[in-house]
Amino acid sequence: MAGTDELTTHLSGVLADLRKAIDTSVAIRSRSKADAKSVAQIWESFLSEFIGYIMKKKRETGHNLLEGISFHNIWRR
Repeated sequence: MAGTDELTTHLSGVLADLRKAIDTSVAIRSRSKADAKSVAQIWESFLSEFIGYIMKKKRETGHNLLEGISFHNIWRR
């Protein structure tokens, strides 16, 4: 059974990969407006898939992973 330490380790790795994706996105967007539009579409697809999977798991399990998360605190950073 996975514990919170395993979850923290896994999410730390995911965060490192996301930082690389963000840095790559910034570099690509700086090339042209067409590239910026393509990057936006890629991120839109990724975020749709990510949020969609969270919502799917909520429907399947009844567990809302977003419950208890303060988006006010997140956006304030």
